[in-house]
Order: sequence, then C-alpha cells, then structure tokens
Amino acid sequence: MAKTADVEMVSIPKPLYESLLETLEVLSDKSEIESIRRGIQDIRKKRTYSEEDFLEMYKDLV
Repeated sequence: MAKTADVEMVSIPKPLYESLLETLEVLSDKSEIESIRRGIQDIRKKRTYSEEDFLEMYKDLV
C-alpha cells in the first residue's frame, strides 16, 4: 500500500478484518470491558484456580 494522505481504500486479509470487527465489538460493550477489568483484578490479587483445581471442582458438570 502506498503511504499517501489520500488513501481511500485499504486491503487486509479477511481473518485480520474479522478480528478487528470482534475487537471493536468488545470495546464498545461497557459490561464486557468491566468483566475484563474484574478478571485482570482477580489475576493480580491471585484469585484464580489452576486448571487441575478448576476441573476437579466442576468434574460433575462435564
């Protein structure tokens, strides 16, 4: 792509385009952003489970 100020079209691979759309969808959803923030806080405060512990806790649901 030529780097000029008057570019009117950009061509990108379809998977990248779909990924960008999904990212925009998530970023526009305030409740989704709040859930991500809470998840990050949980990780920082060590409020997490190992995969083994998680699977043990929920083995009856699988």
